[in-house]
Amino acid sequence: MDNNIIITIQELLTGRNIEFDMATRIKLVRHKENKATIHFLNETYMGSLYHMYRYDHALFLKYQSHQATENFNTVEYIVSFIGESGQEARFVGVFKNCGHETRDEKTSMFDFQEVEGFEILKERVIINWGESAISWHQWWRNDKEVVRIDKGISNDKVPPFVQYEDVVLNYEQLRKIIDTQNSEWKSKLEACNCIYLILDKSNGKHYIGSTYNKQGIWGRWSIYAETGHGNDVSLKELLDNDSLYAEKYFQWSILETLPLNVVDTVAIDRESLYKEKFGTRDFGYNNN
Repeated sequence: MDNNIIITIQELLTGRNIEFDMATRIKLVRHKENKATIHFLNETYMGSLYHMYRYDHALFLKYQSHQATENFNTVEYIVSFIGESGQEARFVGVFKNCGHETRDEKTSMFDFQEVEGFEILKERVIINWGESAISWHQWWRNDKEVVRIDKGISNDKVPPFVQYEDVVLNYEQLRKIIDTQNSEWKSKLEACNCIYLILDKSNGKHYIGSTYNKQGIWGRWSIYAETGHGNDVSLKELLDNDSLYAEKYFQWSILETLPLNVVDTVAIDRESLYKEKFGTRDFGYNNN
């Protein structure tokens, strides 16, 4: 083991489950998918893989189970991670391979059953997958450094910041982040500007906006946290009729990041392009 590593995930997991300790064919699996829409089997999921894990866990487990037969047919256990920013990955459980059902010439549905003994570490341990380690599935012998252990995947209803593409916040979460000056989120949202989308979950309508100020996303979204509508005309009308409308229905996400020093005309041009893509002038809440 590298003398510069304090502890590896292998050391941290050993001694917590006797059968797991005795296994000789274990794979480390890092699930990473940045696309806004995920397609597999006959499923289409409108959201990131990280979002799927948090809000549709059963579907995530199905996603995890659908694998190339040759990669896992002889594996006894998988140690599962969700990819986060850079080369980091968050531990989400140890699963026993209880068999598989072949679907076609190359793929199978594996019966991965989560095993006990690792609950205290689940969703809290973050490892460095390694820059040179390209493969998303590797054998147990490849030591992975534990870079930190945090409070877990959700803290006081505020999700951890993973990456800009995974940001999905309801009004309660946004307001809590701003009101408590959450340092993790503040540092990220102050670091850049963006094109953002507000989804009205009651009817599927969208509002597209942009930020182009020295406080970045944080500066603009602070106004939403305070008012719920950000002084946007169509959104304000909804809240004038129902003061709890944002709390009940609004959801914020980031479509594209922009430099902190972005010129306002550039940001507005990008915003206009997304309005065209989503049709938010004709079918959403944008008025210009």
